[in-house]
Amino acid sequence: MRKRIISLLIMLILICSICMSVSAVDVPNLTRKGTITVTMHAKKDNKDVIVPGGTLTLYRVGEIHEDDGNYSFIPTGDFVGCGESFEDVQSPELASRLAAYAEKNVNNKGDTKNVSDNGVVTYENQELGLYLLVQYEEASGYNKANPFLVALPNMEDGKYTYEVDASPKVNVKQDSGKKTPPKTTSKLPQTGQLNWPIPLLVVSGMVLFAIGWILCFGRKKSDDET
Repeated sequence: MRKRIISLLIMLILICSICMSVSAVDVPNLTRKGTITVTMHAKKDNKDVIVPGGTLTLYRVGEIHEDDGNYSFIPTGDFVGCGESFEDVQSPELASRLAAYAEKNVNNKGDTKNVSDNGVVTYENQELGLYLLVQYEEASGYNKANPFLVALPNMEDGKYTYEVDASPKVNVKQDSGKKTPPKTTSKLPQTGQLNWPIPLLVVSGMVLFAIGWILCFGRKKSDDET
């Protein structure tokens, strides 16, 4: 009898443990909306700096799909025909392909905002889903950020958060190394010959010619007298 009671207690403990484990799994609240905050930053002079300026465009590319308690994203809206699978939403290649699709087929219908002086863009009151962010206009002195995806809500430490932060990194533009050519003038460059001896040579030639002419004329006159 005692063994049966102990067995029943063990079974009850196991059942309670299973129920607690199941109840600990968080599920997204599909009635809620969320916020996506993006902070642009870069590595400059070995320091992490905020990058203000430029724009950022937000596209809602996927909606939440529930299948027997499992949640995933499927294409939605203008992206239904993209032909992409959203199994790996952290894939940079997937983000790049979706950005190319958006540029060709969506006609810039995204929500475009300017990056603030603090390097921040905030999209509030957004429906839950998978979002694509694309930078079409870069900040001065920096390259464009690569397209990236943000899930809303996002799973953090086993819990869904509806206030999602993203921090894409951009690169500083490199100097092309081309130097600006010096300003030219209308004067032609010298070839190494100086001009100042020319008048002196002309005068010297005339003097020598005169001396020679005088000598020649004097000798002729002397011959005539003899």
